[in-house]
Amino acid sequence: MQFTLLLSAVSFYAGVASATEVMHRPFDYNSKYTPNTAIHLDINLSALLGLGQACTFEKGGKVNMAYYTNWAIYGRKYTPLDIKTDFLTHIYYAFADTDPVTGKATLTDLWSDQQITYPGDDNTATGNNLYGNLKQLYLLKQKKRSLKTILSFGGWTYSQAGHFNFATNATSRATFVKSAIQLLEDNGFDGLDIDWEYPAAGEQAEGFVALLKETRAGLDAHAQSKGDKVPYELTAAVPAGAQNYQNLKVKEMDQYLTYWNLMGYDYSGSWSTVSDYLANVYGGELSGVSTSATTEWYLKAGANKEKFVIGMPIYGRGFENTDGLHKPFNGTGPGTWEAGVYDYKALPFANATVYNDLKNIASYSYDPVKKELISYDTPTITAAKSSWLSGQGLAGAMFWELSADKNGTDSLVRTAAKTMAKLDNTENHLNYPGSQFDNVKAGMKISKRGHKVKAKYF
Repeated sequence: MQFTLLLSAVSFYAGVASATEVMHRPFDYNSKYTPNTAIHLDINLSALLGLGQACTFEKGGKVNMAYYTNWAIYGRKYTPLDIKTDFLTHIYYAFADTDPVTGKATLTDLWSDQQITYPGDDNTATGNNLYGNLKQLYLLKQKKRSLKTILSFGGWTYSQAGHFNFATNATSRATFVKSAIQLLEDNGFDGLDIDWEYPAAGEQAEGFVALLKETRAGLDAHAQSKGDKVPYELTAAVPAGAQNYQNLKVKEMDQYLTYWNLMGYDYSGSWSTVSDYLANVYGGELSGVSTSATTEWYLKAGANKEKFVIGMPIYGRGFENTDGLHKPFNGTGPGTWEAGVYDYKALPFANATVYNDLKNIASYSYDPVKKELISYDTPTITAAKSSWLSGQGLAGAMFWELSADKNGTDSLVRTAAKTMAKLDNTENHLNYPGSQFDNVKAGMKISKRGHKVKAKYF
């Protein structure tokens, strides 16, 4: 296995970046698949980048967020029991949906979300009880009080066919706020995330501001009614492409958001004319996009840098039949679960050379025999990005998505956490007296030994 650092780059003509489509539930999400064999890249990151320091949780620390998808339990066989929370401040649960007319908020897979049973569950218990992924996330929060869970609405799939059209209607927005907060209370979340891909300029952009304003007011009123001192969080996943972010009313939105989560990936892919970086911080002369330039635009437009989070990929995009970076290609490869998209844990492939471009803060692997290039973030680049965002005074990192990460020192989530070193310790919520579920209302208490206690609802 070869490993190469690139310290310089060549300039290319500007082009157009495509929309971010990776944050979606695949059409055949519950199909079976045998993943590619993972190849371990033997790099001593502790020696190379000084990652030996401890990671602590404290007031004012950085956030380290990651999405968990409700379809991960199927072909990927990745459950909440597999989530390693040591280096996380937030888990985003993807995705919930909205009615495009009424605005009613709904879950999208009740079996996965609320019904599937895990070891230790007793589905013969009396009462109306929560099971599924969401019970397990609640239990994770009990064990780690600085871990917050956020219910995410939309994504690429649930932004299509006008799913967010309700945002331009005041009555429908009110329905969304009420029903979304009830989902939060029923299932034990700490906040809501809006991943609208993407609002158009004018009426939709104005509706987005109104949606955030009214949701923020609803969450604050909900916390006050319960006597909660810690505010519920409201976040938005926002685009890196100028054709989409220029529609947003950033200054008006900022006052209502806890965090802006920049989708800092999918700068190139099947829509590109040449192979290119997936998620470069600098450069982007050919794709027309870079994380640095995009971040600068948002901050100048009115986003608070202390709320601004940099999204990073735990996947790569393939380019087949290409002579290398910034060269024409033909095809994107089969991918791990869908064409052209590869789980990070399956990378790099055997006989590929890995290139870390420390000037542009981007990376890729290339096999000259197969003429196959895959652009993805290595631990080296994830560490460099995390160092960069810390130096910029930004809020932290966000990842898509957890099932694709590696374990141990090769984990990108872990790498970011240890680079940022000090993580946010804002306390989560455990009190949900208005939940429809008896075990959530009772707090699913944990004994001092860490075993579940059979409370009154059992």
